[in-house]
Amino acid sequence: MADRDSLNDRVSQLESRVRDLERACAGNKPDPGEAAAPQSDAAGPDDNDTFWALNGLVDQMGQSGGVTYTGHVTPPGSDSPVSWQMGLAAADLEDTDFSGAAEILSAVGHPVRLSLLQAIYEGKTTAAQLGADERFGTTGQIYHHLHALSGAGWLENTRRGHWRIPAQRIIPLLTLVLIGTH
Repeated sequence: MADRDSLNDRVSQLESRVRDLERACAGNKPDPGEAAAPQSDAAGPDDNDTFWALNGLVDQMGQSGGVTYTGHVTPPGSDSPVSWQMGLAAADLEDTDFSGAAEILSAVGHPVRLSLLQAIYEGKTTAAQLGADERFGTTGQIYHHLHALSGAGWLENTRRGHWRIPAQRIIPLLTLVLIGTH
């Protein structure tokens, strides 16, 4: 009997969600007297498009939640997209020592280093190309910043004098930029 009740509840929820989606496609809001599909506290029934990632996170990790970041971009000058996803459940985050992030975060905590990363992301890969931009200082200063970024894993030297952001760092870098600018 419990299985049948559970199935009936799920069908009712699906029917309600279909009605909401049909209204959204037609540009209508739900009638105030009708019950909407249950949503998390963070996203109301009209926010399904706005909170699609959040709703997916709750679906995957449950109500105890977690934190995730994800992205899919084709960097400037590249034909190959980069996709990345990282997430931890709330319980795993409770066991995380925040100070372990200090070295990696401090490496990008300087405006010149962020500008260098942006220039490399946009396709300037050699110290000579970077040196042509007065914002970055002298060749010695540029190498100082490049080595600090490389030591923290934000850059790699692919061949003598050529630098790139490793694929597994592109989405995390863009996520930090998004956090810092929005």
